[in-house]
Amino acid sequence: MADRVRVSDLDFVYISFKEPNKEENYADLLNKVPWAKRVDGVVGFDSAHKAAAQVAETDFFISIDGDNILDEKFLLETIDFEKTDPKAVHRWRAKNIVNGLVYGNGGIVGWPKETCLGMMTHENAEKQENEIDFCWGVKHENLHNCYSTTIINATPAQAFIAGYREGVKMSTEKGKPLEPSVFRKKIWPQNLRVLTTWMSVGADVENGKYAMMGARAGCYQTSILGEDHVSVRDLAAMEKVYVEMLGKSNVDEDLIAYGNSLRQRLDIPVADYDEDDSRFFKFVATPHRNIGVQDREYK
Repeated sequence: MADRVRVSDLDFVYISFKEPNKEENYADLLNKVPWAKRVDGVVGFDSAHKAAAQVAETDFFISIDGDNILDEKFLLETIDFEKTDPKAVHRWRAKNIVNGLVYGNGGIVGWPKETCLGMMTHENAEKQENEIDFCWGVKHENLHNCYSTTIINATPAQAFIAGYREGVKMSTEKGKPLEPSVFRKKIWPQNLRVLTTWMSVGADVENGKYAMMGARAGCYQTSILGEDHVSVRDLAAMEKVYVEMLGKSNVDEDLIAYGNSLRQRLDIPVADYDEDDSRFFKFVATPHRNIGVQDREYK
């Protein structure tokens, strides 16, 4: 692999599963990246990414999730592997359409093929730290810049599942659930900020309340009830969770009930923001500014 490579010379692989907006998003990607390849319907996060590595023809390739919209500015960048580890996964930030958060969730990912094919995560995990995410057991370069928008609110179910999965992940330490007695002491401050934003902000956008509810439920089930948090790697299981929890209930009532429980049991600042509150939160938030394509997220 060359020390320097233009992003536009890399293979892009679109990884989709059951996202309700996947065809629309793929059409958008093909307009920007006509050479993009696609992996669709592969069961399991580990297996789907390995399938992407197998179709990619470049030693380092870019993956785009089925709910992600690419910013074309990324195509103008050049990656210099003397600045970052060429064998590490490169993860750029994405902007969340519901709550305005800008962080690694749902963002563009650069994969060294060898690293991708050799990892054992999610459904193929052999260690607890790899059961629900890539980030703890596979070396990462977490990068500052944002080059995409993650659209996770096409349906109530999609929004709820996205929120639930983040609610679970943010309530663990390297894949191990944080118990109520130590939650505030052990949760990383940045994760607490992200988690409570998911729980509180988004009522101003379509299906945003379902994402808020999902985050609250995921945290509650993981830390307070001690439910099977590993199920977040199984999207079919997540669909069942949505039906069981919200199929016949009132999302507004559930938001209040879960919010009260989380504040009491975990002592975390969950806010019951309405549409105006959510719009104001996003308006006063400090805008994200891109810097260098390989500048790290935290120095």
